[in-house]
Amino acid sequence: MQRILDLGCGTGDSWRFFGSQAEDWQIVGIDLGQDRLRTASLKYSERGWRYVCARGESIPLRDGSVHGVISQVALPYMHIPRTLAELHRVLVPGGWLKATLHPPRFTWREFRRSFPGPKATLFRSFVVLNGMIFHVSGRVLSLGNVAESCQTDRGIRIALRRAGFVEVSLRHDGIKFLVEARRET
Repeated sequence: MQRILDLGCGTGDSWRFFGSQAEDWQIVGIDLGQDRLRTASLKYSERGWRYVCARGESIPLRDGSVHGVISQVALPYMHIPRTLAELHRVLVPGGWLKATLHPPRFTWREFRRSFPGPKATLFRSFVVLNGMIFHVSGRVLSLGNVAESCQTDRGIRIALRRAGFVEVSLRHDGIKFLVEARRET
């Protein structure tokens, strides 16, 4: 049985998106939304899956305690380099990561929708700037606990490599793109 971390688990259904055989999995989901965690627990606790309120930048699991990580569009809302370092820490050597991300066109669409609201436009400007910084350096800026960004192939490759991931594979699928990688052995 593989122990799997569902990063930003929401209501617990992320595993369905990845088309995985979850019957061989022992899932631990983390999310910030208490209501979503309660819903996930109600749906899947009979399987022995558990759900915890936590941030991706500070995962409350032991080093090398999970075989894989799934994350459906949660990573873009986190401090990606810190979260990838945490994922590397909790994965066993050779463990895998499957995550969906937001490409720049999603962020541009959200930026256009933010007009004419000054607060929303300012925030979306920060996200665009953070995406540019991420593209060039694989790093992001934080404003307190906020580090949202858009991702590019180049930026995520840099960030994954820096965090110790190998065998990076990227596949674009409409408004999201899928990233797969392994922790080095």
